[in-house]
Formats: sequence, C-alpha cells, structure tokens
Amino acid sequence: MSEAKSIDITAGVETGEIVECTVEQIQPYGAFVRITKNSRKGMIHISELSYSFVKDINAVLNIGDKIQAKVIRIDERGRIDLSLKQTQEPPAQQSRPPRRMMPGHDTNGRPPMREPREPRSNPREFHGARDFHQMQEAYREANPEEADSFEKKMASFLKTSEAKITDLNTRNSARSGRGPARRRNSRDY
Repeated sequence: MSEAKSIDITAGVETGEIVECTVEQIQPYGAFVRITKNSRKGMIHISELSYSFVKDINAVLNIGDKIQAKVIRIDERGRIDLSLKQTQEPPAQQSRPPRRMMPGHDTNGRPPMREPREPRSNPREFHGARDFHQMQEAYREANPEEADSFEKKMASFLKTSEAKITDLNTRNSARSGRGPARRRNSRDY
C-alpha cells in the first residue's frame, strides 16, 4: 500500500499576495484567470472587479488581458479567489454639501420643541378630543339639530337599503329556479 502524497494546494501563493494573471474565461458572475506564478486557475467574482457597479464583465476585462490581482482567499479545496479592486485605490468619499438651516432649528436641523397644548376650556368644542367617541359626543352636544337629522337620515338609509337587498334576493332566487316560475319571453331563447 503506497502512501498518498500531500499536495500543496496553495502552490506558492498566499492570501494577501498580489499576483500577475491572464484572463482565460468570462462568465456572467466573474472571470477565470490563470496565475502566472504557479499556472493555477483562480476566479475574480464580479463584485471584486471594481469599486463601482459592474453590470457587464466584458466592459472591464477581455480574454487574454494581463492583470494584477490580489489573492483574497484560498479554500480547503485549493480554489483561489482573487480581487482586482483591492489592487486599486478606493475612490474618495464624496462629501455632501452642508445642510441649509431653517430659522429656529438646532444644529442638527431639527425643529424646535413645541409646548404641549392646553385642553380647551369650552367642553362643547370637539376639536381637541383624543378619542373618536369623545369627539362624536362633543359634536352631538354642540350641534343637536344636525345629530338628530343625521340619525333620521341613517334610519331612512337603512330601511331603503334593506328593501333593495330583499328585492335583489327575490330576483336572484327566481333566476336560479328556486323561486316561483317566471314567465318566459321570446327574447329568453
């Protein structure tokens, strides 16, 4: 029985090292490159091509391009991940223009704190009520003639609505054959 030879999966490259590569294959998700130093294959993911958004890899790389890339990871199976953007200087942060301050606002741009409102002295006023039912009751107290007319209108509406629903139900049951037989016209055929 022969002993298995241990193979050095890193084969002369280390994480953090910058290596020369040749682009061999381009896929939608990244580019496969051949590392010149050890002839091993590595991959540059699309997110590691540039600091700016890359929609199409072909806009950044072409097959046969010689590039410098940084080794960012070597996994347990010997796969080498590289980065092109980590060999470049990151773009300078663009500073925002200072915010325009509104009169009376603090240095963070927040408006001044308001004093809490005092409760209204007239209980008939319904504008300050916090609860819907309190507001409704205050409105009825302030406008008794309108509240009565509203109640009357609502009762009339309900009565009319119930009559319409009953009529519709009667018509629907006659159409479906559950009600009394309906006379047929020559237009029904």
